[in-house]
Amino acid sequence: MVIQLRSHLTAGSRLTLAGVAAGLCFLSLWALDAAVADASTAGDVAVGAVYTETNNPAGNEVVVFDRAADGTLTKREAVSTGGAGSTQSVGCGPGCPILDSQTAVVVSNNGKFVFAVNAGSDTVTSFRETNSGLEWVDQEPSGGDLPESLALHGDLLYVLNVATANGNGTTGNIFGLRVSSDGQLSPVGSSQPLAHAAPPPSPAGDRADPRAIGFSSSGKVIVVTELAGGFNEPGGPPGRINTFVVGSDGKAGPAVSHPSSDALPFGFAFDNKGHLVVSNISSLAPGAIGSVSTYEVSDTGDVTAIDTVSSGGTLPCWVVVTNDGRFTYVVNTGAGLPAPVTFFGLSSKGELTPLGPAAASSPGEFARTDAALSRDSKFLYVLAPSVGPGAPSHIDEYQLGADGSMTLIGSTPAGANLGIGATGLAAR
Repeated sequence: MVIQLRSHLTAGSRLTLAGVAAGLCFLSLWALDAAVADASTAGDVAVGAVYTETNNPAGNEVVVFDRAADGTLTKREAVSTGGAGSTQSVGCGPGCPILDSQTAVVVSNNGKFVFAVNAGSDTVTSFRETNSGLEWVDQEPSGGDLPESLALHGDLLYVLNVATANGNGTTGNIFGLRVSSDGQLSPVGSSQPLAHAAPPPSPAGDRADPRAIGFSSSGKVIVVTELAGGFNEPGGPPGRINTFVVGSDGKAGPAVSHPSSDALPFGFAFDNKGHLVVSNISSLAPGAIGSVSTYEVSDTGDVTAIDTVSSGGTLPCWVVVTNDGRFTYVVNTGAGLPAPVTFFGLSSKGELTPLGPAAASSPGEFARTDAALSRDSKFLYVLAPSVGPGAPSHIDEYQLGADGSMTLIGSTPAGANLGIGATGLAAR
């Protein structure tokens, strides 16, 4: 979650609460134009892959990195989505090139299919991994405006469109797609508006407050966080958690809104016991430390708060949980302030225990954004976009210890050319 505030705004300038909250996780990226191929070391064998997307309005691409057994990444290819990325005029100013969301790119559990949003053309693209590389399969409408987050469970793929104007006065909707055995997409026949009225769209029509979508562990409930959906509700913190119960036909029921334990909930992930782990920005004060909350989510969509602790950094947005459910990692984006990746122990009851120390990072990073775990949860990858001076856009590579600790083992080189608007991160 990144916000570029020009040294926290020039004297006399102001940001409204809604304006800041609608784009806290954005970052302007400046990537090198040169495209230099990564060189593989003799003997490197790909055991997995990591995916991101360029989010280029002139033509979106999915960028693929092969993952070696030691966790290091080597760029394999960049494949056109057939759609367009989009700018999003929010916290970092007009024309911000990053989508303010989690899970803009997702990969199936079997590693066979990859899906990416095309925010500029309101579509979703599917790909299939083959012996000759990533292959484009299909592209379908997203069922709304400005798709920027995806949720996948089995053959159901739901997309969060954050700028859809709904008839009930809310902003944003979810839309269901079915994935065939060969990766083709078809509408489920399910579209649901979100529960709360977000702040009015910007003049560009692209500002809205929903931030992430995901399935519960059972696949019976869809969750969407609304960063500031509760601004006008007295007696509670801004931000809400929406749940949608999914029927046996794959169709989502109407949204039910639940209060968040702390202000401005953004990213989230589920552990293997069904607990929801959510990052919260907490406060818009410069340098304010965020928090992490856990919840119990029932198959009927009820949400019960369990625990909340400090995130250990500013502007926390992206969350991942290890396969065994023992550890969760939170990217505190920072935006020019300290931006550590912090980690926490998760108990069988969903209670959080802060662990440390925080992970090291590559030199010159202004902020970090999206995160993904390898399929075996032995490696963590964190996208570190560039903001002009300093390190170019890259992906940091961490090896995880048995105690959850993180060791920085490298990063992708400048020549990997992640693009100006690199967004989303998925791994297998």
